[in-house]
Amino acid sequence: MKFCTNCLTPVLAKDQNSIEIIKQEYLKDYCPWYLGYSGGKDSSALLKLVIIALSQINSYHKDITVIYCDTGVENPIITDYVYQTFESLKLECTVLGLPIRYRIAVPNLEDRFFVKVIGRGYPTPTNIFRWCTDKLRINPVKQIIDKHPKATVLLGIRNGESEQRDRTISKHSKSEYYLTQSGSSKNQIFSPIIHHSIKDVWATLMFNDFPQSIDGQKLGKLYKDAGSECPVYRELPGKSCGSSRFGCWTCTVVRKDKSIFKMIENGYAELTHLHEFRNWISEFRDNQEYRCKRRRNGQLGLGPFTIQGRKIILDKLLEAESKSGVVLIQDEEIKRIKELWEIDLNNPNYIE
Repeated sequence: MKFCTNCLTPVLAKDQNSIEIIKQEYLKDYCPWYLGYSGGKDSSALLKLVIIALSQINSYHKDITVIYCDTGVENPIITDYVYQTFESLKLECTVLGLPIRYRIAVPNLEDRFFVKVIGRGYPTPTNIFRWCTDKLRINPVKQIIDKHPKATVLLGIRNGESEQRDRTISKHSKSEYYLTQSGSSKNQIFSPIIHHSIKDVWATLMFNDFPQSIDGQKLGKLYKDAGSECPVYRELPGKSCGSSRFGCWTCTVVRKDKSIFKMIENGYAELTHLHEFRNWISEFRDNQEYRCKRRRNGQLGLGPFTIQGRKIILDKLLEAESKSGVVLIQDEEIKRIKELWEIDLNNPNYIE
């Protein structure tokens, strides 16, 4: 391992305690580590402390994989920031000889947002029908992690975010820094910053110069311009996206996307046409003229978008893509969408 002078920068007492815990846990066994990264403050502070901890270890016996999930409908400003940060971190960790790998997870083609909405006719998510989080964000990461049932998953979970969350953390705690994973997964969750307050997290980001690739000032500006992040792994029961977050630019779970609106006000003009599309489809979703009168299970009720409705949505999306200059849908997604249209049109049980 190459010597790193920046690694010797003094750290705050709470950070130092977390660093020591990380080193102890890393050396304890050979179980692989996965770190869920969203680009937000908590996962960034966690990754910063993990890199500092590894830089203080003389030899390595296992890799750490940092996973970011690109849903395909992430806020493009945040996506660009994460990809740039990853490339910089790869170089910095390689120079230092740190055993950290960076991986981008993506949803299966069938689960992608526009394949579901425009291809299958899914109405965009609501609080009642919130199909997006698991399919777009949680499952792609779990598919990677669950191949190793004894893996340790590092997450930026913290006490003090809300009374309800604190009760959930307490209920599922195995020890001071561990939470059990709900469901069938046998992976254990390691939370080295669980005792950090929000002020501690920002201090971690601002006062630790190493690694240089995680720029606290730049991240702070993004937070000022937008909001907070969505989860990348189902760390606690019921955890999901909600208001005041930056995440999917297509999100219709919230009534108004305040984060993108605020970013547009702060000079991110390329988001204007995305925001307009999001607001349009939020209203179009409830237009019964373009919704089937039967659900896919055959029951009477508001069903999927009609083929005509789906074609209108695709045209609107391609128009937003052209005006914004941002790639919003992949060619393979359009191909699959048209295949799904044909499947419905040739299905005798499909009734609009």
